[in-house]
Amino acid sequence: MNIVFNPSAAQGVNCRAVNQKYLKTAEESYRRFGKVNFDWYNSILDDAVIWRDIPKRDAIDTMQAVKKYVSQEGMKAYNYVLNRIKQV
Repeated sequence: MNIVFNPSAAQGVNCRAVNQKYLKTAEESYRRFGKVNFDWYNSILDDAVIWRDIPKRDAIDTMQAVKKYVSQEGMKAYNYVLNRIKQV
């Protein structure tokens, strides 16, 4: 698993851990279909909530990084998955 750290100068050091596997998959889906694929949401939700293969903070950071690829129609699913991950 690759982790990207982006320190934020405004708040001292604020590290974001974005899961590269999920980021690349979302980018590829956006290039091919113009939106994030529904299976992507299921996969990150399963890995973060059910299997706990990725840490909660990483999943949230990844969701926030992927938001720019979410279509208008996909925002309801995006918000649902993000809220479910935050509830864990």
